[in-house]
Amino acid sequence: PKDVPSLWNSLLLPFLDDAIAKVPISHQGSFFDAFRYGIHHFPPMYFFDLTQWAIINIEKTLWQKEGEQSTEPTHSARESEEAPLQHKDSAEDATEIPTKAAPSADGFTTQSKWLFLVSSILIELDSETDLGATQQLPWYTETLLPVTPSSNRLTRDLVPIDDLLTSWNLVSKRLLPRLLGALAHPYEKCREHIAGCLFRICYCHRKFNRTSRTATTETISNDMAALPVDPGKEIVNHLVRIDDSPTEDYLFKARHHALITARKFIVYCVHLGDAKSEFSDYVIPLLPLCFRSLKVKLDSSSDDNTEVDPANRMLEAEVVKGYRYQVAEVSCSCVVAYGEDVDLTRVLEALGTVAKYESWQIRQAAANFLRCFQGGHKFLFDKVQSHSTMNMVISLLMDERREVSSAALAALTGILASMPLTSVSEFVSKYVRIANKSVIKRKKTAKSPRENIETNSSVSEKEKERARKQQKSVYFLCAAVLSRPYDTPQFVPVALMALSKHSFERTAPLGVREVVKMCCGEFKRTHMSDNWELHRKQFSQEQLEALQDVVSTPHYYA
Repeated sequence: PKDVPSLWNSLLLPFLDDAIAKVPISHQGSFFDAFRYGIHHFPPMYFFDLTQWAIINIEKTLWQKEGEQSTEPTHSARESEEAPLQHKDSAEDATEIPTKAAPSADGFTTQSKWLFLVSSILIELDSETDLGATQQLPWYTETLLPVTPSSNRLTRDLVPIDDLLTSWNLVSKRLLPRLLGALAHPYEKCREHIAGCLFRICYCHRKFNRTSRTATTETISNDMAALPVDPGKEIVNHLVRIDDSPTEDYLFKARHHALITARKFIVYCVHLGDAKSEFSDYVIPLLPLCFRSLKVKLDSSSDDNTEVDPANRMLEAEVVKGYRYQVAEVSCSCVVAYGEDVDLTRVLEALGTVAKYESWQIRQAAANFLRCFQGGHKFLFDKVQSHSTMNMVISLLMDERREVSSAALAALTGILASMPLTSVSEFVSKYVRIANKSVIKRKKTAKSPRENIETNSSVSEKEKERARKQQKSVYFLCAAVLSRPYDTPQFVPVALMALSKHSFERTAPLGVREVVKMCCGEFKRTHMSDNWELHRKQFSQEQLEALQDVVSTPHYYA
């Protein structure tokens, strides 16, 4: 072990300095595998010089947002490499190596290489968070070889927690600030590698923090105070502030580039992280950012007759499209099945907040998210969470935008399909009464023009309230009918008869009439064919006539 630093600095690192600059980008995967293979199952002290060397090169080359360049003008990074640290020094000494940022960033291809290579080192540090497991005998040899208590104690004492702490302090205090300063990197490949490194830092630190508590009591008492601060909180706080930061902190392109990096970080959390830890610690706090990023902001700038840069419009469209896909992926693939009801409540609270945003794109995304999320967790919800979900969907049924109310209708259809028939029947009876009272009535002639002016404001408010109740009740009844595509419970004819009253121009606006006709047409397609004689028995004569008024084709002699 004493010869390892000299071997790195005299032979291997000079070779890597020369080789990595010449290797094409298409072959960097070979170096990635070579790095991992070369240091695999070695303690961190054996490749500490490699870790330090990679971080120094990132500090020299990585692009930084204005105002975040390093201002430590001392001797160069190569000089600091020539005087390597002793591995048994404290973690604070390992983070005080003076560095100097390059006056101008190197080529983006070179930066991508360094980020890709440092990610391989972080992966191997992750494997070393088993705290010396590789230095012990495999589990299957315990029954083959005699292991005394003293030898077992010695293997536990081989845990390299001091060296691991030194390496992780180097990563958290020098590499992490550089990565956070480069969130808005203009090169897509670099943004992807930055997001991967941030995820790997969070993942490795959580695993290191958990497995360090499995060490001996003496190790815990001496070294737990030296554990580095959780970088995940710092990363999440930095990402959350991207959309809330002032305009002077992030220009338009820089802000959207940083949002792309944040989305890629969420992608890594969903696909490579643990369902319990990553979803709870990183995905849920970033859900509001995902929804806020769906808002299209450039359309509002067209009012002052200023031309919008096509490149900016394309960049915004790319961000919106990516986050729309990411919201859908989180709603479908992240299932809170690990017994934490608090996380379910946190998600519903976040949805309740974004469902009230001014942007209709965000409200529509919230309805679609709730549709998939409720479908995957309907058997895990308690009564409070189920009630909260129902209220949220019903409030979105009254939305002024047709896109939002249609998404809420689809979400409510899935919710009612999984509810007991008795509960759905009670809801239908309630909303039938509301629907019958909210039909448009003929306007009465005012007694005088003066009285008409005085009552104009009060009538308009009452009319708005009536229109909201009509839309809410009609959409709910349509969802109740659509939720039973294969049978005809007793509440379906009742709901269809109430809906038929809202299919005429004199009784309902165009949006409500179209939804009623769509619902009745779908009922005709699924029920009024082969088994119609069986379904027809559930209808009375009056209910059949009301249904025929909607589904029958009008003709000239009618």
